[in-house]
Amino acid sequence: MSKYNTKGREFFLYILKNKLAILLIIFLLAGVGYRLSYSIPKGVFPNLFFPRIEVSIDNGYTPIQQMLFSVTKPSEEALKTIQDVEKIVSSTSIGSTNISIYFNWNIDPYLAYQLVQARVADIKNRIPSNAKITIRQATPSIYPVAIYAIGSNSISRAKLSEKLYYELKPVFLSIPGIYDIEMKAPEWSEYKLLLDTKKMHGYNLDVQTVIDQLKAQNIIEFLGLIEDYHRQYVLSLYQKSDDASKLLNLDIALPNGHAIKLSDISLLVERTAPIKAFSATTGFKNSVVFNLLRQPNANAIDVVNAFNAKLKELAPKLKKEGIEIRSTYDGTDFIKEAIHSVRDAIILGGIIAVLIVFFFLRKVTLSLVSLLIIPITFLITMIGMKLAGIDFNIFSLGGMAAALGSLIDHMIIVIENIERHFKQGVSKKDAVIEGSKEILPIMTVATLLAILIFLPLLLVSGIVGLFFKQLAFVLVVTYIISQLIAVFLTPIIAFIALPDKKDEKTNIMDAMVLKYKTFLNRSVHYAWISIPMILSGFGLSFYLYKTTPSTFLPKWDEGNIVVDIVLPPGTSLTQSQKEFTAISNIIENIPEVDQWTMRIGTSLGQISTQSNEGDFLVTLKKNRERSSFEIIEDLRKQIEAEVPNLEELGLSQVLEDRLGDIMGADAPIAVMLFSSDPDELMQQGYRLKELLKPLKGVEEVNILTSYASPSINIRLKPDSKAIYGIDEKSVATQIRSLYYGKSVASVAQGEKLINIRVLMSRTDRDPIDYLQKELFIYSPLLKKSIPLFKVADISYQNRVAEVTHFNLSPVCILGIRFMGNNMSSIVHSIQQVLAQANLPSNITTDISGFYKEQQKSFKEMTYVIIFAILIIFTGLLLHFSDIRIAFNILTAMLLTLSGIFLALKLTGKPLDITAFMGMLIVLSIVINNNVLIYDFYKMHTDKDNDEMKRLIDAIGVRVRPILMTMLSNAFAMLPIALAIGSGTEVIQNLAIAIMGGLFFAIIVNLYVMPLFFIFSIKILPIK
Repeated sequence: MSKYNTKGREFFLYILKNKLAILLIIFLLAGVGYRLSYSIPKGVFPNLFFPRIEVSIDNGYTPIQQMLFSVTKPSEEALKTIQDVEKIVSSTSIGSTNISIYFNWNIDPYLAYQLVQARVADIKNRIPSNAKITIRQATPSIYPVAIYAIGSNSISRAKLSEKLYYELKPVFLSIPGIYDIEMKAPEWSEYKLLLDTKKMHGYNLDVQTVIDQLKAQNIIEFLGLIEDYHRQYVLSLYQKSDDASKLLNLDIALPNGHAIKLSDISLLVERTAPIKAFSATTGFKNSVVFNLLRQPNANAIDVVNAFNAKLKELAPKLKKEGIEIRSTYDGTDFIKEAIHSVRDAIILGGIIAVLIVFFFLRKVTLSLVSLLIIPITFLITMIGMKLAGIDFNIFSLGGMAAALGSLIDHMIIVIENIERHFKQGVSKKDAVIEGSKEILPIMTVATLLAILIFLPLLLVSGIVGLFFKQLAFVLVVTYIISQLIAVFLTPIIAFIALPDKKDEKTNIMDAMVLKYKTFLNRSVHYAWISIPMILSGFGLSFYLYKTTPSTFLPKWDEGNIVVDIVLPPGTSLTQSQKEFTAISNIIENIPEVDQWTMRIGTSLGQISTQSNEGDFLVTLKKNRERSSFEIIEDLRKQIEAEVPNLEELGLSQVLEDRLGDIMGADAPIAVMLFSSDPDELMQQGYRLKELLKPLKGVEEVNILTSYASPSINIRLKPDSKAIYGIDEKSVATQIRSLYYGKSVASVAQGEKLINIRVLMSRTDRDPIDYLQKELFIYSPLLKKSIPLFKVADISYQNRVAEVTHFNLSPVCILGIRFMGNNMSSIVHSIQQVLAQANLPSNITTDISGFYKEQQKSFKEMTYVIIFAILIIFTGLLLHFSDIRIAFNILTAMLLTLSGIFLALKLTGKPLDITAFMGMLIVLSIVINNNVLIYDFYKMHTDKDNDEMKRLIDAIGVRVRPILMTMLSNAFAMLPIALAIGSGTEVIQNLAIAIMGGLFFAIIVNLYVMPLFFIFSIKILPIK
């Protein structure tokens, strides 16, 4: 009869018997994972849909008050009533309304989008018919994956825009994965029909008469069908011309019954349409910037590579035409650098971990095999990522990096236990079977408990929840795959790698374990010392938690800078171009700058802004000595010194800017003022800005709700209709034709339509003075033109406040950026200023931005840790049925938090949401090791009644694997903790937290908690 318990032996005998087949299956799965890895999209952040929909409404130059009452209020009131809408934020300026709708995080984003589309379809019937509505869903794919510019030194911007839109865009859209080519501030050709004002007055002609007759020449209308000789003809009225000059032959009826040719009173010239925005880049006389947008599930790197390949193919032909398309920003550069950096950190961390394994095991073969298990486990994990729709990003790769030590740990524990049995003199086969049979059930329980720690992450909402659920999913899948590898592959590896006979050489670790057990035996007499140690540890944790700076996310160097500019209200587009050109010269003189793109009247994140607002996207050289943060400070000082009339100046990095847009966070810290009076809000906002600017650590304070252009208001006198026959419509038509014109017809050139804009000529004198004193309006009753001042009053308004609503209530927002990582300290200073600002009683304040998301995330992550501890405590009670063991392990878990806070303090890093995630990962590793210790302790209860001896023996058995586990896990994170490469700064604090927690856990697990358990045995012996 066998001396071994046969229970479970058959399973491992089966594994050893079919080792070749199992190896083939594992390598086949790894091969499938490798193949799938090429189809998994790549990005810096997870490519997820966020429950935020943006509705932009453009209505030309409609005044703010008209936009507010005819567009904004009816739109936001209708949108606010959509199912599951939590808040709605709108901003209203001249001719534009932007509405952001925030839904409950539990809603299906596709459903949210459809609900908004349906409601917008209803809104169209309630707002001006010529308003243009754009709906966008918040996802990283709505932002350009790359930015290009089409430029020339000989061809106009209008011709470049038409070349791109009509000829090149259809070609680009045929490339797989491209969603759209978004042109920023294009310029379009247009015919201007300039009516001679004096001749019009001489003929007593009303401009509306000319417009009506021109519109009649633009008709294409279906009239009927004709059948003749078995053929069908479509009968239509076709007045549209393909030659604009032919319109000059049009007969215009005069009031006296005669007619004149249109050419007698007008001049036709080819110009460009009025523009509200402008874009340009360095190196060209004329250029138009355009964004490359990808499909939501497309691989950004593949899309950009395919686009660049098409550009290379088209370049020779374009060059002959004097045109060049140049890449000015490639977002995939940082994606590739970040992913490669994290990948390299994982590889380097794996090598470090394997070296630690070699140090403890002193077996080259087993150490090299452990290096092989790392890629196999990760490749199989990629199958799970593909099935779950998770892409490669900083957080998913961070999950892999965090799991690196644990997957080695699973292999180490099994091999170390097999080797322990082998040293006891049994055969290699029996050592493999008995060692695996003994340890794997315990490991499975420990792994299950470690996985349960991440279950409460389901409670975390918002963007943090979305990001960390991906990290946790990859981590958990890797744990599960690693456990399966430990069950099926590790016994095979041990069987192949172990020698046939045991090595008689004394291992240095055996001597160290013996000394450790002797030391622990002596220390048990002073077990009480564990109590002050534990209390001191908890006290240290509390102190460090209160004094460690906190922030939302760490800062990282992207190599790109966004420069947001706001000039004084009312600055014309022409003047803005001059000011922005001066700023571009400053940017070009920074030695680290590679190139830039400029937008005025539009921006990276918004479809349209005012003519005094815009931004630069600055791309830095890869090989540079200064960081982005140092260059930002240099730029800020130079721009403020050389362009003194700036209203607002904001400098940030691209991904930080986009993350804020997606989250709806106006700035890292946003101070919100609420009241019913927008003008009073603006006044108090500017006063508060001056109070906040001197605060220590504050980089910039910007009023995100500003003033728009000054306005001239014309109000008809009550008797104008009765005396002169002049109504609001006729005044609007005649004055608009003088100062802006109206597109009333178009000519077709192939599929290209060129508009015809009717304008009235006016003198070169001051336009405002002309409006007030010399402008004549045609009177239908008098059949002649009369001065405008006889029929209308003219008023001038210098400052017109833009209107921002938060849940339909007016609000003024101040955006604040700060130096360093101590957000909590800056917010405390801001709160003090607000308390002493003596704001009017009708104004209430709130602090939002990244800070609000941080507060919510910290609160939820605290709950997550508490729930995780309760879940684990319950699991420990169920597993061990011993409250002393459960309480001891729980205390060990809590005590390791001291190491996390201490590591952050010593490295000068803040407590952020990634550090919170590091806490969970540390707890999962600590629980794993403690379960193994106490399972060994409980395993020999029937053989030895001396509890202290059993505990010391159990720890003696586990000391080597614990050291290997803790050190390999910790040092595997070293490359990320050192922020080697681009992008690793995003999860640097996570790595530091893990390292600090694990190093501290070595002391806790191998000294403090054994003494505490022995002390508990002495005072609470189990009878």
